[in-house]
Amino acid sequence: MLDHLGLKVADYERSKAFYLRVLATLGYGLVMEVTPEMTGGSDSHAGFGLERRPQFWIGTGAPVSGPVHVCFAANTRAQVDAFHLAALGAGATDNGKPG
Repeated sequence: MLDHLGLKVADYERSKAFYLRVLATLGYGLVMEVTPEMTGGSDSHAGFGLERRPQFWIGTGAPVSGPVHVCFAANTRAQVDAFHLAALGAGATDNGKPG
């Protein structure tokens, strides 16, 4: 149903490093980065996905206030567990073991 999703983050470099680490467990990587020099603006954007298709974006700017729920598809339970462990290792807060 959705083609892609973008979120503003408070700390772009820290968030990019976090998503590089955790999305790698699902086989996703950084496939596109848009710099301020490319757009003539002041914002930076990182698109994660497979091959050359960015589906999950983060960018600079005022972050969303309030809760946001994002779920990434995994092919196996082992990927779910690896993602959870990588997220914790990268500084995420544990809201409970994946079910």
